[in-house]
Amino acid sequence: MPEKLFVHADIGDGTVVLAGQLNVDDKVGRFKYAKTYIDHPRAFALDPINLPLNADIHVKHRTRDTPAMFGVLLDAGPDEWGRRWITKTRQPPPVTQVEFLLAASGEGVGALHFTASVDDPVRPPSARPFENLVHLQHIASDIDAGKEVDRSLEPYFVHGSGIGGARPKSLIEHDGREWIAKFNRDSDLVDMCRVELASMRMARDAGIDVPDVDLTETGRGPVLLVERFDQARDGQHHLVSVASLINKFDITEIDESTMSYPGITQLGKRIGHLTADLGAVVFLRMLLNVAIGNTDDHLRNHAFMKHASATDYSFSPGYDIVPQLSLQGSHAIAIGPFGSTPTGDNIQAAAKRMGVADELAREIGAEVLDVTANWRDYMTDAGVGESDLAQLERCFALREVVERWHAKAA
Repeated sequence: MPEKLFVHADIGDGTVVLAGQLNVDDKVGRFKYAKTYIDHPRAFALDPINLPLNADIHVKHRTRDTPAMFGVLLDAGPDEWGRRWITKTRQPPPVTQVEFLLAASGEGVGALHFTASVDDPVRPPSARPFENLVHLQHIASDIDAGKEVDRSLEPYFVHGSGIGGARPKSLIEHDGREWIAKFNRDSDLVDMCRVELASMRMARDAGIDVPDVDLTETGRGPVLLVERFDQARDGQHHLVSVASLINKFDITEIDESTMSYPGITQLGKRIGHLTADLGAVVFLRMLLNVAIGNTDDHLRNHAFMKHASATDYSFSPGYDIVPQLSLQGSHAIAIGPFGSTPTGDNIQAAAKRMGVADELAREIGAEVLDVTANWRDYMTDAGVGESDLAQLERCFALREVVERWHAKAA
């Protein structure tokens, strides 16, 4: 059955306007910008590659691996966790992509909102007092276990973060700021809240732009707080993931020309002008991910962002930077031209392809090695226990790859 979706965009200063309309049937999705939006002086392309700002009808064909939906819209929709929550609390539960976008409208990352009718008002986000955190932990645990849940707390969990992952989470307000609250799972091999806190601190000290992070303790255990970097006083920042920009939905085989760290750099140079140092920025994130064993560095964990007051895209702050105990080995995307396995030759070749000069690459490597050499101290300061440290050793063993490359490059 054909479906219709109206897309609204925050164009700065909290002003939300109709951007366009999406029509989807069983074969194709069609998006058309509203003329009033095209003519607006602050209008921007929702996806500068796949949805350029013009009067054309943009078409997305449905295939076995690709929905009839533009990826940038899915970025603003619910992630795996959000879909689980919506399915548990909505009667009847959403089934189609359009239904999920409507269910989570206004609660996702970025500047987009969705309505079923052109005249429907954009739904403002619900208030989320910090005092509800313990109750939210309990509900999150029930959802994760597949139990029935209290539907009265639906507004606290219906949020998108389509580029954020599958961990249990909620939105929360604390100290006058908006945060993503992440919870541990009973099935976690280590205390993931504390591990991610330490990892994000390491990333920041290595020079990576990351959101503020904090940890709060409750009677049910720790909760990691990650400040939302897509929100600001001058409006909502617009985000589009690398996966959406290159049209990769079902990744079964790595295309090293695009699904790689050098590919991210080349992509950024296509869509933005504020990317003179992008190669060094991406190279730094790549090295840090290798050194801490963050192999879940898939394309939705990298994004470009247009600030509400800006006209150009830049690389977004880093997020979901955390060692992966169960995914050691190859990375989710290619390190360089020699595939997804981190080796010295692959790192060196990646630096060259990203335009990072040898001296700068060595400086970046030295900073990453200096910071991650103290990974135990970072973890201990975050409250990670000895048994968890023992398990994390195999993740940080990958530092040796960076060390060998750095020694050879010197």
